[in-house]
Amino acid sequence: MSSNVERLLTESVITLEEARSELASVLGKRPDKATLCRWIHRGCYGTKLEAIRLGRQLLTSREALTRFISERTLTNSSR
Repeated sequence: MSSNVERLLTESVITLEEARSELASVLGKRPDKATLCRWIHRGCYGTKLEAIRLGRQLLTSREALTRFISERTLTNSSR
């Protein structure tokens, strides 16, 4: 098992729908599910949202969202 999977499974695992709701409380609107999938598969300016696939469902964690936002914030401030 990869370290990414092990780490995510020890964190507060959430579905993408729950992640959208978490981000809505910060952003004021829910990002589209396709946006989260793009962040997972292609990333955003070199930063990917960590996720695991369990069956047909993609899962991430609250902590992974925090790491993604932190990395994006650092990347934006260094531009």
